[in-house]
Amino acid sequence: MNHMMAPYALVMLRKGAKIAMVLRGPTMKFGANLYGLIGGAVEKNETFREAAVREAFEEAGVTIDPQDLHFVHIFYRKGTANELVACIFACDVWQGEAYNKEPDRHTALTWFALDALPENILPAHGGALRLIAQGVAYSEQAPG
Repeated sequence: MNHMMAPYALVMLRKGAKIAMVLRGPTMKFGANLYGLIGGAVEKNETFREAAVREAFEEAGVTIDPQDLHFVHIFYRKGTANELVACIFACDVWQGEAYNKEPDRHTALTWFALDALPENILPAHGGALRLIAQGVAYSEQAPG
């Protein structure tokens, strides 16, 4: 039996002790009205790093040199229809000022301290960020 899972690339844009997160709009099919890291699905013939660079430009209007992305965490989420693997990169250097470039999809782009994350955060992203703060590079999550 073939086993398929969706690959995602996420970016922690870091400015000092804060990271940028987007507030997903009320019409989003997944995670409506929840904060999440910048990122999205890896497209065909694209690497995790290339997807992270593309998503950061599409969602936050910033240009990142792929070499400025530093791997910090990968999580595997078990499930049925929503089984996925997400690779998270940290980035401290980019060109441009981060802003909500997709107002039709996101309500806001906000900077949060890692020790003061919003209550309304995607559970998978919140869990991964807590583990990153502890230096944990890999996690597995139950469906949800």
